[in-house]
Amino acid sequence: MRIKTDFVTNSSSTAFIITNTSDRDLDLVAFVKENPQLVEEWNSEYGYDYTQEELILSAEQNNEIFEAGNSKYTVFGDEDGTTVGQVFDYILRDGGQSKNFTWRFSEYLR
Repeated sequence: MRIKTDFVTNSSSTAFIITNTSDRDLDLVAFVKENPQLVEEWNSEYGYDYTQEELILSAEQNNEIFEAGNSKYTVFGDEDGTTVGQVFDYILRDGGQSKNFTWRFSEYLR
């Protein structure tokens, strides 16, 4: 039997394909603002009390662009130490859509 004696972590990352279905470039902040239900689902499912404003601030600090009409491979992880990383790592896994975006699970990164 082998026993692991060094540091073990439960940290994870999850990759998603996020598609900007609009005809203009949008960013992560726009995604968060358009989907306030995501932080509500996170709070309900995992017992946190994050606000939409906290998620927006985290998105501003970790912003990225989603080009008009294109899909982008995007990774979120709880090991990032960011609110948006923690919330989206888990809550986007079932996929979804909103007015200007669709998202789907791509792969777990351990």
